[in-house]
Amino acid sequence: MNGQMSVSEVMSELDREPVGQLDKEAHVSDDAMLVESLRADEPDASAALFDRYGQYVERLLIRVLGPDPEIEDLLHEVFVEALANIRQLRDPSRLKGWLTRMTVFIARGSLRRKRRQAWLVFLPGDEVPQQPSASSAPEARDMVARVFAVLQKLRPNHRIAFSLRYIEGMTLPEAAEASGVSLATFKRWLKASDHAFLARAKRTDHALYQELLESPRWGAP
Repeated sequence: MNGQMSVSEVMSELDREPVGQLDKEAHVSDDAMLVESLRADEPDASAALFDRYGQYVERLLIRVLGPDPEIEDLLHEVFVEALANIRQLRDPSRLKGWLTRMTVFIARGSLRRKRRQAWLVFLPGDEVPQQPSASSAPEARDMVARVFAVLQKLRPNHRIAFSLRYIEGMTLPEAAEASGVSLATFKRWLKASDHAFLARAKRTDHALYQELLESPRWGAP
């Protein structure tokens, strides 16, 4: 490979903080209290919701959408929808999972609008979200940009499946729950995303395609 980094090595350098892991124990009681405060329209409750989950939602949007100038607007949309529908949350202790599904739903809508408009956004490599640190090899920065460029061509559901599973690092059940579909449906999306990503890379970035073939996920073990 002439010293170049493989796709799997590059993706492992992304910030792997488990923002997508649906922690069912941490903050459960705090979340329940926060929901009750929101439903009671208590002062500062809305700000407390954003303080607790604003960064999480923003990071999830970036992981799914890549470099997108609408991130800030979509972040605002998620919290507007959450505040408007907080009384529909049946189990206050599942606030984080509920916000995750809402974020994925809104991200899917954005992807579909862009697909209809045939609007693709390409930003310089140094603006790719969650990129490797400045100390990382230049090859890593370039590879991440190329991966997101290919992802922009996938269908919304396929891109969401790919992003939640491989970039966000969710388990299959977590990703299915976040997507609001059954585990079987999500598995079908993921299988289709694998084929679509590989095929698109082969057509548009042959060097990336060759790297994929050398990785355990898409190539020979």
